[in-house]
Amino acid sequence: MADANDDDKPSVTVASKVSFAELCGLLEKISKTQGNDKKKRILTEFVDKWRDFHNSLHKDDKKDTTDSFYPAMRLLLPHHEKERVAYGIKEHMLAKLLIEVLCLGKDSADANRLLNYKAPKTARADAGDFAGVTYFVLKNRCPEKGTLTIQEVNDCLDGIAQNNAAKKKDLVRKNVLRLLTNMTAVELKWLIRMIVKELKVGLSQASVLSVYHPDAEDFFNVNNNLEKVCRMLRERSVRVHEIGISIFSPFSPMLGERASPDEVEKLMEGKTYFLETKFDGERMLLHKRDNEYKYFSRSANEYTATFGSNSFDGNFTQYIHDLFKPGIKSCILDGEMLGYHAETKTYATKAMNTDIKRQQQEGYQPCYNIFDIVVLNDKVLTNKPLRERLQLLETVIDPEEGRIQISKHTEANTNQECADALNKAIDGREEGIMVKNPDSVYRPNTRKGGWIKIKPEYVGGLMDELDVVVVGGYLGVGHRGGMMSHFLCAVAVPVDDGEKPEVFHSFCKVGSGYSKKELGEVNEKLKDHWKAFDKRNPPTSIILASGFKEKPDAWIEPSNSVIVQIKAAEIIDSDRFKTNCTLRFPRVECFRDDKAWHDCMTVTDILELKEKSGGKLAGGKVELAEGEEPVKKKRKIVSRVVRPTLGAQFMGADLTSVTQVSKMLEGKEFCVINGPSSFPKHAIETKIVEFGGKIVQNPGPSTFCVLADKVAVRVTNLIKRDMYDVVKVSWFQRCVDASRWLPWSPADMIHTSPKTQLDFQKQYDEFGDSYVDPTSPEQLKTVFSRISKVENGMTDALDIAEIEQAYFPDDSPYGMFRTCRFYMDDSLVIDDKSTKSKNSFLDFLALELRFFGGAIAEEIDPAVSHVMMDNSDLSRLEEIKEMRRQRRKKFHIVTRFWVRECMQEGTLVSERRFEPS
Repeated sequence: MADANDDDKPSVTVASKVSFAELCGLLEKISKTQGNDKKKRILTEFVDKWRDFHNSLHKDDKKDTTDSFYPAMRLLLPHHEKERVAYGIKEHMLAKLLIEVLCLGKDSADANRLLNYKAPKTARADAGDFAGVTYFVLKNRCPEKGTLTIQEVNDCLDGIAQNNAAKKKDLVRKNVLRLLTNMTAVELKWLIRMIVKELKVGLSQASVLSVYHPDAEDFFNVNNNLEKVCRMLRERSVRVHEIGISIFSPFSPMLGERASPDEVEKLMEGKTYFLETKFDGERMLLHKRDNEYKYFSRSANEYTATFGSNSFDGNFTQYIHDLFKPGIKSCILDGEMLGYHAETKTYATKAMNTDIKRQQQEGYQPCYNIFDIVVLNDKVLTNKPLRERLQLLETVIDPEEGRIQISKHTEANTNQECADALNKAIDGREEGIMVKNPDSVYRPNTRKGGWIKIKPEYVGGLMDELDVVVVGGYLGVGHRGGMMSHFLCAVAVPVDDGEKPEVFHSFCKVGSGYSKKELGEVNEKLKDHWKAFDKRNPPTSIILASGFKEKPDAWIEPSNSVIVQIKAAEIIDSDRFKTNCTLRFPRVECFRDDKAWHDCMTVTDILELKEKSGGKLAGGKVELAEGEEPVKKKRKIVSRVVRPTLGAQFMGADLTSVTQVSKMLEGKEFCVINGPSSFPKHAIETKIVEFGGKIVQNPGPSTFCVLADKVAVRVTNLIKRDMYDVVKVSWFQRCVDASRWLPWSPADMIHTSPKTQLDFQKQYDEFGDSYVDPTSPEQLKTVFSRISKVENGMTDALDIAEIEQAYFPDDSPYGMFRTCRFYMDDSLVIDDKSTKSKNSFLDFLALELRFFGGAIAEEIDPAVSHVMMDNSDLSRLEEIKEMRRQRRKKFHIVTRFWVRECMQEGTLVSERRFEPS
C-alpha cells in the first residue's frame, strides 16, 4: 500500500491513498487460490496492512476519525451495500457504453461478444459471465495501469446510484465513462462484478466478516449496517461481548423458522409453547424516545415520514402518542403494521393490493399489532425470556382497537392443538400462526431462536395460492385491445442459497381474476420492458416446452417483471409448458408489489406440491396422522451393534417352503407394494407363489402388474412412470376366493397403463359399465356413482370451461361462473326455528348465475364452491361458517355485491372483500 504523505487535511482517508488496482489484485489472487483457509489468509494480510496504514495516517485522531475499512468492505460485499440499491445499469447498457468508448463497429465480432455474452460461443470459458467476456475483449485495448483510487471508484459508484434514482441519465453516463476510461482490463472485470453484485471469488459474507473481526458477523446481523460494523470494530483486539441495540438505530428483527404442525412437539421438546396469529402485514419496529419516533422495516428501511416522527406528525403517531402509559420515556416495540377498516372492523391483506406504508390508503388506517418489546426505558431486554418480555409489554401501552393492540397468545402443549390453531387461522383467512418458546431470548436476525412460523403452504394439500413470475404476454382483443390481456408465468430453476435465479421454466397461462384497473396498472408498469418473441432466437433466461407449444406474443426479462399470486383448482400434467405440468382454471389473486422478482416459487416447489397434495390446491384442513401423538418409551440398552434393516412390512416374504397348488398365475410376474391389515404384503406374495406366479420387489419389463391397497409414495412414483398397471389387492383377493382367474375391470384399477386403457375403451363405456359382461351389485354402485358426478352438472361444466378457456379467452362473458357451484341460502328464522322460505331475490340471482355458466346446488354438497347470502338476512352466517370449518374442502361465503363486481369487471374477482361479517 502507498505510504502516507504530509497532507494533514481531515478529508484524507486510507481509501484515498490505496489504488483500486491493489484491491483488484487481491481479488484476482483470492479467486485463483484453492481452499477457504488459504483465501482467508490472503484477505487477512490485506486487512492487517490496511489497519497499519490507518493507524499511521490517523495516529493523532484515532478516536475522532470516522475513517475505516468501510470503503473496501462495501466493494468486497457489494450485495449488502444499502446505499446502492439500484445502479440502473445492466450488462446490456455496459456493453453499449464499452462499444461506444472503444469505437467498436456495431457488427464487429467483439461488439457481438459483448452484446451476446450469454451465447455459448461468445467466449470459451467465460460464456454467461459478462465480466469475463469483457476482459477477453478489452485485454489488448485498455491502459496497462489504472489511475483511480478506491475512494474515487466509490465516489463514481455513489454518483451512478444517486443520479439513477434522480433520473439524471447524463450524469450516470458521465460517471460510467470515467470508470471505463481509467481502468485496466482486470480492474474493469472486477468493477463489473461489483456493479452486478456477484464477485465470484469463493468467499462467503461470513468468511469476509470473520476475517475483519471475530464479532463482525453478529454485529452486522443486529444493525444491518456495514459502515457501522467497520467503524466500531476497527481494532481486532476490541471485542463486542454484548451486541448493543440502541434507540433510533435500525437492526434486523428476530425471525421464525419454517415448520409444520406435526413437528412442533419435537421442536419445543415437549414443553408448553405460546400460539399467536401470524399477521398478514408489514413487519415494523417502533422506536420511541419522549416525543420522538422512528419506524424501521425488517430490512432496515425507514418509514418515519409516513407514520410520523412526533405526536403532531404522520398518519399514525399522532393517534397513539397519548396511549403510552406514564413513565414510558423510551422503548423499541416489535410488531406488524396492518391496514384496519374502521367501518367493517376488518384487516386488509396483501392480496387486496393495499400498501400500509403509503401516506394515504383509501378506506384503511394503520393499526400496529405488538408482539414483543426489545428496549424499555433504555434497558435492553433481549436476554430476558419471552414470557417476561410479554409481561413488561403489558405495562407499556393502553391498547385501542384499530390503532395499536397487543397480540394475544394462548398456551398449548401438543401437535393437535397446533393443528387446530392453524385450521382456525385458515377459516379466518389469516396468513398462518406463530409458535414461540416462552423461554426464548430475543436474537436479532436469526431463525433458530425458538420462534416457528406455520403457514398453510408449509403443509401438503393446504396451499391454494402460488407466487409465480410473469415472463410473457399475449395481446388482447375487444375491450382489452392494445394491451397484454393474458400472461405467461414461470417458476425458477433452483439455485444455491443467496444466489438469484437465472433460468425460469414456463408453468401456466393466466388471463382472469384482475380488474380492468389492475390490468391497466400492470401493463403501464411493464410496457417499456416487453420484447417481441422470436422462436429462432428465444431468450436464454426463459425456457419453454419443446416445439414452443405455448409461445407468447412478447417476453420480458424476469428481473424487470412482477410476481403474481395465482389461485387454481389443481396442478395437472401438461406438455405445453416446460414444467410438464400446469394449473387448471388459474386466476390472479393479486400482483405482489411487496415481493422481488426472484422470490417466486421454484420448479422443485411446484413438483413437491403436486406430489404431496395429489395436485389439489383448494384450501383444506390439517389432519395429523393416526397415532401421531408421541408415546414415551423406556430407554433401551443395546450391548451389540444392530445393523439397520427394512421394516417387516417392506420386506419380501420367505418363500422357500411354499408349495405350489395351482397354475392359475403361471408365467406371470407380480410386484406387491402393500396390502390391507387383513391381507398383508407377505401373505399376498405367498398366495401368488402358491398359484404359480413369480414375485419381484421392483417392477421390470416382464412384470405383469403391481398390486397395492393404498396409494403410498412408491405407488405415486410408479404411476408417474405410466408403464405398469397398478391393480387393487381386492381384485387378487377375489381371484383367490374363487380359485380362478378373473379379468380386470376399470373399477379394479388404481392406475391403467396406456395399452390396458385402449383395451378398456373397447370393452367398457365411459362410466366403466361392460358392453358384454353381466354387472354385479358392487360394480353397478360404482357405475351409478360415476354417472351422478356428471348429472350434478359439474363434470360437463368443467369440460365446457376448459374449451372456453382454450378457444374463447376474451370473447364471451357467459362462461364467467362456469367453474363455480352455488348454494343459495334463503333460510329465514321464524320462532327460533330455521325454516326454508322462498327468497325471490336469491331466486332471481340464481337464474342470473345460471345464465353466466354457474351451477346451482340444492344443498351444501362437497362440490359447492360458493354459498350466496342475502345481506338482509345473515341469521345462518355463523352456522354456515361452522359448517365450513368442519369441511376438508372450503367454500366462499359471499353476497350479491361480489356477483355485481364480477359482472362489472367481466371476470371473477377476489371473494375476500365480499364475505359478510
